[in-house]
Amino acid sequence: MITLPSSPSLKLLKLSALGASVPLLALGWAVTPSQAQISQAVVREIIDGPQVYIEEIQAEVDDQAEFGQVIVTKKSRAGILFNNGAAGRLSENASVIVGQCVELERGQLLASGPVNGCMVGVSVAVTGTVYVMERNEGQSGQIKVLEGAVLVSDPENPGQTTQVKAGEKVSVLEGIIGSVIPMTPEELVALLSGSLFNGFSIPITPDGALQSMCSNLLPGLSCSTNGASYSPPIPSLPVSVPLPRFGF
Repeated sequence: MITLPSSPSLKLLKLSALGASVPLLALGWAVTPSQAQISQAVVREIIDGPQVYIEEIQAEVDDQAEFGQVIVTKKSRAGILFNNGAAGRLSENASVIVGQCVELERGQLLASGPVNGCMVGVSVAVTGTVYVMERNEGQSGQIKVLEGAVLVSDPENPGQTTQVKAGEKVSVLEGIIGSVIPMTPEELVALLSGSLFNGFSIPITPDGALQSMCSNLLPGLSCSTNGASYSPPIPSLPVSVPLPRFGF
């Protein structure tokens, strides 16, 4: 089992998928409950240099991290494939522990498919959602949802849940859930053209799903392996309707 960072004020929050069958069908995943168990991760791609490590040993493409082992990036980024068919990407200066809950110790993790994640007391249980975990300095971070929707809950108060949908984000601080707010167009473009997307050659989603996801997030948003661009739709001018003439 993965042990979360210990803190007297730290609460374990649970993030579960809402309506997961919709993104599963849309993105082409065929996932059964048994596939949600992660016990291994294979390094599929290394870019920006060779500084990717498994348990402090420099890793190469196709090297495998076992359950409980740590994958670390320094001045490099990495694409990983989990044993259940889900995929992930690590930013520079990131660290994750492989397990049924993939624990983000620092940096950013982009998860696509059935990847359960956790950080700073937040547990992410999903089946097909595309989301990003960002861990900041100390016990704070953000979760940004790009596909599907998730429910954030505190096991101590299971009746209280917070829904986070595609295009929204939520901040957490030592297990405390902040307010859900929409990401701005500028933030979406920065995320989708940033280090978790730009430069990778192995797709993070099934063929064609990335552009579909971007179009659903924001009309006029175009995504490819080279990043994202945004062209706001031009509003149509109102058409003047001639007034009827009366003969009196």
